[in-house]
Amino acid sequence: MTIQTTDNDIREQAADWYDRLHELNAAEQQQYQHWLMQSPQHAAAMSWLQQQLGEHDEALLIALERVATANHKSPPVAAEEGEVVVPVWRPTLLQTLWQKLRPISGPRWWPAPAALVMMLALVLAYPLLMQPSVPVVQPLSFNTAVGEQRRERLADGSEIHLNAGSAVSVVLEEKQRLVSLTQGEAYFSVAVDKQRPFYVDTGKVQIRVVGTAFNVDNTAGAVSVVVEHGEVRVTLAGQEWTLHAGDGVRISADRGERFQRAVVSDWRQDWRRAEAEPLADVVAHLQRYSARPIRLQGIEQTLPFSGRYNQSDVEGTLSLIASLFDLSLQVSDDLILLSGDDPETR
Repeated sequence: MTIQTTDNDIREQAADWYDRLHELNAAEQQQYQHWLMQSPQHAAAMSWLQQQLGEHDEALLIALERVATANHKSPPVAAEEGEVVVPVWRPTLLQTLWQKLRPISGPRWWPAPAALVMMLALVLAYPLLMQPSVPVVQPLSFNTAVGEQRRERLADGSEIHLNAGSAVSVVLEEKQRLVSLTQGEAYFSVAVDKQRPFYVDTGKVQIRVVGTAFNVDNTAGAVSVVVEHGEVRVTLAGQEWTLHAGDGVRISADRGERFQRAVVSDWRQDWRRAEAEPLADVVAHLQRYSARPIRLQGIEQTLPFSGRYNQSDVEGTLSLIASLFDLSLQVSDDLILLSGDDPETR
């Protein structure tokens, strides 16, 4: 096959790829190599363009070499009447190199020994050299058991204080710091680094800071963020809240409700303050400090509770709640049951 027999569509596709060879991102490079391997006509068109225009030598060399390696042998191409079939894959690639490396006085298509060594080294090394240099960053994972708190200092100087029954993963990259709070609650004291913003992701809520201290609570399907100092931006599906010292936002069911909080994370001293918090959420927080499951029976789940309680004293806190709402508390070896008379159960 010769380039003259290549149809207009292939020529136009080849010209489009050729113009963009030095601008392709990683995904586009894969698409380009896939296009090359679809047909010998594609590689022939690219080779012809390189010979005519004399540009993109390195980019074309690498692409054709990878295609040749993947295919091992060029697929057979049927010649039309009166047409000579010319192999496309390896001859074109080697000729491109030999034209650049052979000595002026040497044979037409055979390089000098030293040049041959350079050529082979170039062919073998280019696929590796052209790969983007991306450092491998191993994520760090921290978690806490029932009733356990944990404090970790990161390599950038930031600190994470995990509440009981919580889990985070951390990746410190060159241009950003990423934390995923998969469950539970954490207090963050972030070292200032304007070149590397600090992100916390709870799965549906994203938090961005540069240097600040704030608390994130990812419990019972709701996410609460409270700022101790600095500035925090919280986003959810196009919505954004900018928080400063004492500001908080509670996001539930894709809606955010702002609030003010004087004390940000007293849970680090085993105390927690609830302000009109649904009883189900209070129980979810207490569950982090109880190996036995806590169940609500015959009680309105959204019943609001306000007060300050000792989170590690699970039975004492539930006894207080029972007395406030005239509920019954039953404690056994394998269950803690808080029950009441829910009109819906009558």
